[in-house]
Amino acid sequence: MDYLLFFWFAWMLWVVVTFLWQKTVRQVSLAVTILLIVIGAPITLNGDGFEISLAYGFVLFLACVWTGSFRMKRKWSMALSVIALTFLYASFQLMVWYSPVIFLLGDIWVPVIVIAFVTVFIHRHTESRYPLVLLACSFGEVLAAITILPLTGGLYVGDALFYNVLAAAMVLILLWQTLEQATKKWANAYGATRYKRTTGRLSL
Repeated sequence: MDYLLFFWFAWMLWVVVTFLWQKTVRQVSLAVTILLIVIGAPITLNGDGFEISLAYGFVLFLACVWTGSFRMKRKWSMALSVIALTFLYASFQLMVWYSPVIFLLGDIWVPVIVIAFVTVFIHRHTESRYPLVLLACSFGEVLAAITILPLTGGLYVGDALFYNVLAAAMVLILLWQTLEQATKKWANAYGATRYKRTTGRLSL
C-alpha cells in the first residue's frame, strides 16, 4: 500500500507514453524504462550499512541519458536548476524528520506541489522539465539520506515516499504541459479567426 500512489501515476505515465506519444526509438525506450522502474521500485539491494532501491538506478540512468540528449547550452541551464531543486527536495525530506508539523496536508502533496510549481516557474523548456525533476529528486534523496545518517544508522535511498513524490510531480508537470499546449492552440485558433474577421471587414 505504500507504493499505491506511485503505481497509479507510473502506469498513467506509461499509458500516455506508450499510446499517445509519437512512435520513436526514444518513446519505446522511455516506455520500457518506466516498466523497469515500476518493477524494481519495491526491490531493495541490502549491504553493510546501506539499503537502496533497484529502480533508483533506473531513474538516475534515465535522467542522465535524457539530459545528455540536449544541447550543451541547455545542459548548463539545467545544471543550475538541478542544484536548486536538489536542495529543495532534500529540505522537504529533512522536514519530515525535524519539523513534521508542516505536513498536516500530507507528506507527499506538499513537496510535490512546490517542486512542480518551482520547476515550471524557473524552467521554460518543456521537455527538459522531466529529466530535471528526475535528477533533482535522485540527488536530493541521496543528500537527505547522508544528512540523516546519524539518526538512521544506515544509508537508505529510494523508499516509497521518494517514488510517490517523484511520480506525482511528473504527472503534475505533464498536466501543466497539456494545459499549456491546449492554451496555445486555443490562442492560435482564436487569433486566426479574429484575423479572418478583421480582414473580411477591411475588404468590404
